[in-house]
Amino acid sequence: MAAYYLGLDMGTSSVGWAVTNEQYELIKKKGKDLWGIREFDEAHTAVDRRMMRVSRRRRQRELARIGLLKEYFQDAIAEVDPNFYARLENSKYHLEDKDVSVRTYNGIFADKDYTDKEYFAEYPTIFHLRKELLESQEPHDVRLVYLALVNMFKHRGHFLNATLSSDSENRSIKDVWNEFAEQVNELLGISFSDEIDYMALQEIMCSTDISRKKKAEELVQLLKIDKKEKQKIALLECVIGLNVSIKTIFGACISDDFDPKMKISFSDAGYEEKIVDIQEVLGDENFELIAGMKALYDAAILNQIMGGNAYLSIARVQEYEKHKSDLKILKSIYRKYATKKDYDDMFRSTEKGSYSAYTNSTNSDKVANAENGGEPVRRGIEGRKKEDLYANIKKKLAEMPEDEDVQYVLNEIEKDHFLPKQLTASNGVIPNQIHLKEMKKILSNAENYLPFLKEKDESGYTTTERILKLFSFQIPYYVGPVTEKSARDGGNGWVVRKEDGVVLPWNINEKIDMKKTSEAFISRMVRRCTYMSGEQVLPK
Repeated sequence: MAAYYLGLDMGTSSVGWAVTNEQYELIKKKGKDLWGIREFDEAHTAVDRRMMRVSRRRRQRELARIGLLKEYFQDAIAEVDPNFYARLENSKYHLEDKDVSVRTYNGIFADKDYTDKEYFAEYPTIFHLRKELLESQEPHDVRLVYLALVNMFKHRGHFLNATLSSDSENRSIKDVWNEFAEQVNELLGISFSDEIDYMALQEIMCSTDISRKKKAEELVQLLKIDKKEKQKIALLECVIGLNVSIKTIFGACISDDFDPKMKISFSDAGYEEKIVDIQEVLGDENFELIAGMKALYDAAILNQIMGGNAYLSIARVQEYEKHKSDLKILKSIYRKYATKKDYDDMFRSTEKGSYSAYTNSTNSDKVANAENGGEPVRRGIEGRKKEDLYANIKKKLAEMPEDEDVQYVLNEIEKDHFLPKQLTASNGVIPNQIHLKEMKKILSNAENYLPFLKEKDESGYTTTERILKLFSFQIPYYVGPVTEKSARDGGNGWVVRKEDGVVLPWNINEKIDMKKTSEAFISRMVRRCTYMSGEQVLPK
């Protein structure tokens, strides 16, 4: 048979082919040219399935922890209010959909002299309640203690800082800065000055009194960086949260044809959505620097959130009071200088950039329309970003006289600290240890008037100790699902059990063979090399 060439063009969803002779002329067979294309469905990674599986397990474990917490408080709460748990469970339903036994407008308290109205007047946010339980050793209703604890169990914080203890201060900017500077030196060959006033560095990065742009300028002066050193300045601007070109950050370390319009901003609400694309473009090695810069940014944000306070709830109450004060000033300005229409557009409508959109709520029936059956619009409001609100306010204030209040609002907007909210994307930087420190104090105070917290069970731990262990425990990544049923049914489990039973933080080593489980975790990923026959390999 004469020599021939087979050419293949392989893509993710098709394969093109052609057969030629040595002169690259198409060969014919049975009167037809030997060329064609085969199409097939594009392969998809298991990322989406894995994320859903992880979320499902996380939710299951959260419900299990809360279930144990309910069990610990069951007897004490039942003596005071037998329907308390049922009322909480039904609080998300409309009145007609609630169980008959708890069919009331009150979702938390329904006592004769203490209802939801009195509760929210006393504690506008959960942080007001947590703050009081922190600072007071006076006896409180057991239901209040439960509400504070269950809120923490629902928002445990992240577990990324394993070396941080609940009794230590927030991670210092100095430590994170030195790690960042080392990464920059290794990857980019850029060195920052060794003679740094770390107190001044921390004060600048964590300040809420100056804008991000001003912070970058002051850091440039503090580190004695020449204005011609664009790459260094870009690095500083990025860790402060400004929008910076990735090409400028990495310079010659990435190709010349890299898109200069691709930018990164840690303060951008859409950062998490962009991060996958950025990582794919940069590659793992370069992305490590982005992760290091994000760690420095997060450390500064955490220090800002804490505001020099020992406990998160104290800082949150201060933010609440500032929001309340800022709102009062903004309303007074609009009443003084704006028209009634401008006032209604800002505070009584759901237009983009309005205060109602920013807080995702409105108490005006004027927003009702035919599409939603005459009900006030409260959900799915667009234009809710802080940037939308700030832009709208600045546009209106530009038309008003610059009195003291107007100048205050503009300055606070410039500092990115006007009308602060308690629930924001930046809450993701709060580690578990911050909440744990607060929980320890609350439980320590509660032990003075709730004796069941000091009682021990067959595990040898008191109720307080079990609550703290439940709150701070995380199943090691190499254990995975703790039931052997998953592996038997062809699932993703690989755990090796010593004995059956519920796995809890204080008995995990008795229930699970940790050594064999960790070996199984690695062994299940081992494959045989397709190049070197018989050799074992691990995924990259």
